[in-house]
Amino acid sequence: MKKLRLLLFSDCTKSCPGCCNKDWDLDSLPVCKSYEGFNEIILTGGEPTMNISLVKETIADIRKQNPRAKIFMYTANVSVYDIYKLFILLDGITVSLHDKSDIIPFINFVNNISKSPYKELKKSLRLNIFQGIDLFESLDSGENFDLKRWEIKDNIKWIKHCPLPKDEVFMRLEIK
Repeated sequence: MKKLRLLLFSDCTKSCPGCCNKDWDLDSLPVCKSYEGFNEIILTGGEPTMNISLVKETIADIRKQNPRAKIFMYTANVSVYDIYKLFILLDGITVSLHDKSDIIPFINFVNNISKSPYKELKKSLRLNIFQGIDLFESLDSGENFDLKRWEIKDNIKWIKHCPLPKDEVFMRLEIK
């Protein structure tokens, strides 16, 4: 299986101490000229939700060139209003909780998709929880949300020089 990690842009509102993008010379990444030949394409940034229209355009371009490719998005921001417009276009989403401020927006996102027509969609739902984040710590004892469909990686540590998986290539989007 051939995977493409596609950097849409490097802008982000967070300043995570172990951000993988600090380890890469993002300007020297090869520009992706074609989406053909990839089974999976992972949209990443910076923070992709900072430019919803660019993400939607990129998804449309991928679907046109490679309709069978699965498209996923990495994000730490599920609080943006238009996240649901992206969610329906994707095959899956990976949400990362980097700090405590990410918890309540994530819980709201989970609750909203579980009450919406999207709940029936077969999406890959992944949650990465970094060290020091207790998802249940800031909840009222009566709050309830369903994580049964989520694949959860808990207690993740920041990794220096963030190696890519063997079957993955890292390229950037050509901004026109």
